[in-house]
Amino acid sequence: MDTPELLSLLLALLLGGAIGLEREYHGRPAGLRTHILVCLSSTMLILISRQLGGEPVEGGRVVFDPNRMGAGIVTGVGFLGASTVLRSGDFLRGLTTAACIWFVAGLGIVLGDHQYALATLCTGIVLLVLTVMNRLAGVIAPTVYRRLIVLTQCERLEPLVHEVRAILADEAILVMDVASGHDNEHGTQELVFFLSLRNTTQAPRVTGRVAGLPGVRRARWKPIAS
Repeated sequence: MDTPELLSLLLALLLGGAIGLEREYHGRPAGLRTHILVCLSSTMLILISRQLGGEPVEGGRVVFDPNRMGAGIVTGVGFLGASTVLRSGDFLRGLTTAACIWFVAGLGIVLGDHQYALATLCTGIVLLVLTVMNRLAGVIAPTVYRRLIVLTQCERLEPLVHEVRAILADEAILVMDVASGHDNEHGTQELVFFLSLRNTTQAPRVTGRVAGLPGVRRARWKPIAS
């Protein structure tokens, strides 16, 4: 094995391990070992395809094409990344880890092509994004969408709708739409307020205030299904 191949594998271990270590530190299931294995595997496959790419088999057909191998790696590793994504309601966990797995697969391709400066620079940028941007994202309050469901025995819904709207306006919550329904079996009516807001910690306070209104039997807070 030549020195460039050894250097490529060593950098795959170090650079892929650096990304994996950051994921491991944040308690992600796909951590140090997973990222090293993905990076080493893609580097190994590109190296072997480069060595055998110029050796046609019987009939002149080239089996190991580095370009096709790289495309196959990027496509195939997507299934591994997708397995790290978990969804609960409208909350997604694991998207960043999936992107990191996809990145280290591409990193292995770059290292297999002996582009060491590019690989090192991109790894540094990714580590910067994972650390600095993570802190910056904690400062940003994203817009979220929720449903406020109110069960009531009031026959006239308009006054209650105005009271709930006043509470929501006081909490700086935008009402996008209001729907209503009637449960004949239990003799209750249901109001559903579709909301847009930036502070999810409002939920206990809002539901408590709405539940305390005259005629309201129950109020609950739910995500809007996407």
